[in-house]
Amino acid sequence: MQFFKRYQGVIFIGVLLVVGYVLLTDGFQVLPPFLFPSLGKVVRLTPGYTGQLLEGLQSSLFLLVTAYVLAVAMAISLGTLIGLKNILRRNLTPYINAFSAIPVPLLTPYAIHIFPTFKAASIFLIWLAAFWVILGTTIGAVMSIDRRYLENAAMLEMPPRTKLFRVILPAASPTILVGCSIALTLSFMMLAVAEMFGAKSGMAFFIQYYSDFARFDLVMLGFFFVSVVLVVIMHGFDRLKARILHWTLNN
Repeated sequence: MQFFKRYQGVIFIGVLLVVGYVLLTDGFQVLPPFLFPSLGKVVRLTPGYTGQLLEGLQSSLFLLVTAYVLAVAMAISLGTLIGLKNILRRNLTPYINAFSAIPVPLLTPYAIHIFPTFKAASIFLIWLAAFWVILGTTIGAVMSIDRRYLENAAMLEMPPRTKLFRVILPAASPTILVGCSIALTLSFMMLAVAEMFGAKSGMAFFIQYYSDFARFDLVMLGFFFVSVVLVVIMHGFDRLKARILHWTLNN
């Protein structure tokens, strides 16, 4: 009961979207049935393709989790160091701005030819998409820390390790986690791009494979499945972020 009370607005909007789709397809037939199949038809197809969808989910999550965790660890570590050291920031910022401006999908042909396997190339592309966002937000977050926090830590003669984990990272964490949230969405989008080049399984591969055969009922099923997975992942991330930032006003 508490769940429905808390998310009643979300559920209401979801019901409206479903009703709107049904009216536009089965009801008034505004949308062409070839491209936009009946929702009932898509639901009836689900049991027969659940195994294939779950297999694709497992493959996609391996790529996504591996790349994203590596990006978070490396970007926060490097971003914190650059944010604290003015000489590093002054010398590296022009290169960070230049390389981060290159659209990651344009590097797909290079990644496929350089890395020995498709999985390695995909992980690299997803990692790159998340890395630049988290790096930039981490540098900005560390630079924007109130100087008084650092002065108080110096007065208390905190060891560098304690100051890092008790002062710097907690103060910068709200902004860093915003960057991590954006990077997670971009990673999901880059995952879809990567799986359309040479993949043999995955959620985006499922959609691409059946679109080549003009099976738009299965394409729609893939869209719904991907949407549900993304909503669940982002909800889990928001819950984790709320626990980390339990001391902030919005939590």
